[in-house]
Amino acid sequence: MVESLPGNLLEKYRPQVGVFLVLAILIGGGVLAWVNSGPKPPEIKKIEGVIEATASSTPIPTPPRIKIDIAGAVVNPGVYELRKGSRVEDALSTAGGLSDQADRDWVAKNLNLAAKLHDGDKLYIPRVGKTSKPPTTQSQAKVPSAGVVSGTGLVSGAESSNCSCININTASAATLDECLSGVGPSIAQRIVEYREAHGGFRSIEEIQEVRGIGPKTFGKIKDQITVE
Repeated sequence: MVESLPGNLLEKYRPQVGVFLVLAILIGGGVLAWVNSGPKPPEIKKIEGVIEATASSTPIPTPPRIKIDIAGAVVNPGVYELRKGSRVEDALSTAGGLSDQADRDWVAKNLNLAAKLHDGDKLYIPRVGKTSKPPTTQSQAKVPSAGVVSGTGLVSGAESSNCSCININTASAATLDECLSGVGPSIAQRIVEYREAHGGFRSIEEIQEVRGIGPKTFGKIKDQITVE
């Protein structure tokens, strides 16, 4: 009889036990919700504030950009800003691709779609019947960026100039670097920056005002350059 007592009690008070369990669950859930919604300890708030401040104050790096002029038989000719290191293929895509008038045979034979672009370059696509005659051999000219127009000269597989008369008021940094003796990439970029800041060179002698070009270097390049 004693052994059956707990079972009898459980059976007798089953409704009360059920209500007690439900109340216990509700009360426990309410306490947990209150704890989570209450004020956070100062240490946690401080850490969260530091994380938010760091995330908001960290600048997002901007990739370097270049500007190029795309002209001729393209859908949308104009001056475009591209990511540094872009190729001719990227420039054509940015300009909407070749137009219906483009000389596609010339493009296939002479334009290097993989050539890298440089700041200040010009890309010109001739129309059918307007194609300039390319140089007979690449040995007659140096090739800075095959298929790219540097300054105002048409480049078609090789630069149309033989590097004997470079217009320092229009030539790109790539052309200056490639063609002028004693002029490397950094000095070539300074030449471009100087002419932009001073509205161009008034004489070839003025190029000596560019840092890195002294009388010795000028003597090497004076017969290769012009301002006309």
